[in-house]
Amino acid sequence: MADLPTRLDLFQLGADYVLQRATKIDPQQVYVQGSDVNLFCGITAQVAYAIILQLAYRTNALLLDGAEDEDLDRYAWDRYGLTRKGANAAVGTVRLYRDVGGTAGTVPVGTKLTSLTGIEYITTGNASFGVATLSVSVNVRATSAGKSQQVGANNIRKFSDQTSLFDTTLKVNNDLPTAHGEDAEDDETFRNRIRDFWSTVRRGTLGAIEYGARTVPGIDSASAVEVTTQAGVPARVVILYIADSSGVASEAMADTVRTALLDYRAAGIQVIVVVSMPQIVDILLKLSFQSGVDTDSLTTTIRNAVVEYVNSIPVSATLLRSALYSLLQRYTADGLIVGEDTLVAPAGDLVPAAGMTLRTTLTNVTVA
Repeated sequence: MADLPTRLDLFQLGADYVLQRATKIDPQQVYVQGSDVNLFCGITAQVAYAIILQLAYRTNALLLDGAEDEDLDRYAWDRYGLTRKGANAAVGTVRLYRDVGGTAGTVPVGTKLTSLTGIEYITTGNASFGVATLSVSVNVRATSAGKSQQVGANNIRKFSDQTSLFDTTLKVNNDLPTAHGEDAEDDETFRNRIRDFWSTVRRGTLGAIEYGARTVPGIDSASAVEVTTQAGVPARVVILYIADSSGVASEAMADTVRTALLDYRAAGIQVIVVVSMPQIVDILLKLSFQSGVDTDSLTTTIRNAVVEYVNSIPVSATLLRSALYSLLQRYTADGLIVGEDTLVAPAGDLVPAAGMTLRTTLTNVTVA
C-alpha cells in the first residue's frame, strides 16, 4: 500500500485547500487540534482513506496474486472453472484374516475399524470369506478428512464391534500405510495449480497428464514418463507416478486417478498409474557461525528448513545439492557461515529409485 495516499496525505490536501481559500477564519486553525476546521478535515480524510483502502483491497482481490480465501475461489471459478480441493480422507487397504477356516460369511461395506491411535476407518467394499478362506483384502477410508487421519503400516488392528462379525475370531491389519489424507488446499498451492492451467489446457501432453492427476483430492505431486522402444520410438504408453504430500500413494487412490485422466490423456494412449513410496534420505551438516549468534536456535531453524524443503520435492524428482546450498545461503544474514564443507552429505545430487519420493525427518537431518 506504499503507493497509495495515507490518511495524513489526505488531511494535508484538505489543509492546503483551507490555507489557500479561507477568508473569514484564521487558516492556521486547521492545524489546531480540536478546532472546527481541524475536525472537518480530519473526518473527511479518514472517510476518504477508508474508501481508498476498500477500493485497493477489492481491486487486489481481482488478481491472482492478491486474491485470498473466497476471493481466490471466485477468481478460479469465474476465469478457469476450477474449484479448490477440499480436505480428503485417508484411504488404504487392510487384510482381514483368521488362523483357521470355519464359517463362511461377509464383512459388509461400512464395517468400522480402529487404529492403535484411535483413528476410525470404515471398509469401502464387501469382504467375502468361504469356508476355507483365511485372508481377504479390502479397501478402507478414514471417517474424518485431513492429514492427521493417516496412519502407518500395522496400525489398523481392531474392529470397532468384534461381536457383530460373522466370525468373531477375525483379525485385521494394514500391511501398508494409509495415504492421501490431506487438508484443504491452501491459497498458495491453489494459485500454483491455477497458473498451470494454460500450460496444460491442450491435454494429452505429459504436463497435462500430471496436472490432471493433481486435480484429484489427496494427490500432491505427479510425474509422467513416456515409454519408448529401444529405437527411441514412442510406445503409446505413459507411466504416471503419484504421491501425496508424505510421498505415499495407494492403489485405492490410483483407481480414482485413472478415472480423472479420462479427461486428460490422449485417446488410445494407456496411462499406467504407479503408486509411490517415500525414500528417506540422510542430510549431514557441518555448521559454523559468527560470534554472538544463538547457535542452538539458528541450528534448529536450519534443520527445520531442510526438512521442509526436502519434503516438498515432487515424486521421482531429484534432490539437488546446489538447492541445499542455496537454502543454507538464506541464513548467512542471521550469522551462518557457509563454506565448502557446510554440506557434508549428500555428497552429490540424489536421484530416487523409479517411482519413489525423496523425504526426510528431523531425526535424519544431523549436525556434525
